[in-house]
Amino acid sequence: TNQQINSIIPQEGIDPRFIYYLLVHNTDAIRGVGLGGGSATPILNKTSFSKIKLHVPPPSQWNSIAAILSAYDDLIENNRRRIQLLEQAARLLYKEWFVHLRFPGHEHTPIIDGVPEGWEKKTAFEVMDVLSGGTPKTTNPSYWDGHIPFFTPKDATDFAYAHDTEKSITEAGLKNCNSNLYPKDTVFITARGTVGKINLAQCPMAMNQSCYALVAHPPLNQHFLYFALVDGVEQFRSRAVGAVFDAIVRDTFKLIPFVVPDEKLITAFMEHVSPMLAQIDNLSGQVRSLRKARDLLLPKLMNGEVAV
Repeated sequence: TNQQINSIIPQEGIDPRFIYYLLVHNTDAIRGVGLGGGSATPILNKTSFSKIKLHVPPPSQWNSIAAILSAYDDLIENNRRRIQLLEQAARLLYKEWFVHLRFPGHEHTPIIDGVPEGWEKKTAFEVMDVLSGGTPKTTNPSYWDGHIPFFTPKDATDFAYAHDTEKSITEAGLKNCNSNLYPKDTVFITARGTVGKINLAQCPMAMNQSCYALVAHPPLNQHFLYFALVDGVEQFRSRAVGAVFDAIVRDTFKLIPFVVPDEKLITAFMEHVSPMLAQIDNLSGQVRSLRKARDLLLPKLMNGEVAV
């Protein structure tokens, strides 16, 4: 590692997983030491780290605590891998059918003007509504920390669904910003910061001005739109020149090619991928529940509130 990383090697016989959970439990204390130097940039060196006082359970409990908590993390990682495989399978099927044009019946479908018969060449802008977001005044506390998730580029994930958001707003905050409350399965795309990340809303959410909400026009649906945009934006990004993709504006969607397949083929595709998305949705919920249970259990185990 470089000089900005502190490496911790447990003494022989100590489960490194316990050390990890012990440090996670004491994150606030560790951060406090790093901030204590008065510097604008927090620094946690070996000397300051060695001075941190930690409340440690009896050594006889260390292995049991590590085993209990790591069981949750093993399940979380297993579910994440399953989500990744399902997402990959759905994306590969989209490419197979709609990019490589090896869809059911392709052998008997003539190609007209570069696309199979019955398909239409359009742009992304023509096949969906492009809707904006907005941020309530940050100086008004009555607008914040409510029950409405507030999606920003920081909340974008590498998989289909986004659920957990760093910030949330109140009903008053929603009424006093330029965002609608977008329903489940609205497609979000990040327009600034980490540009071009695409997610489906897993629950109703508001959204800030650094994103767009995209709503498909029939015969497309939200799930098909998601897979089409993931592939389309990826291809557009690889071909973009200069600053074209440094930020997304409404006119950017006019530059992204979009082919609308035959409606029967869209329906057939959704019959394959809808069960995959349903599993991803379910597994994502399980991951959240497991994280919540682990995070509730961690301090209780470390403080001796729960016997092991």
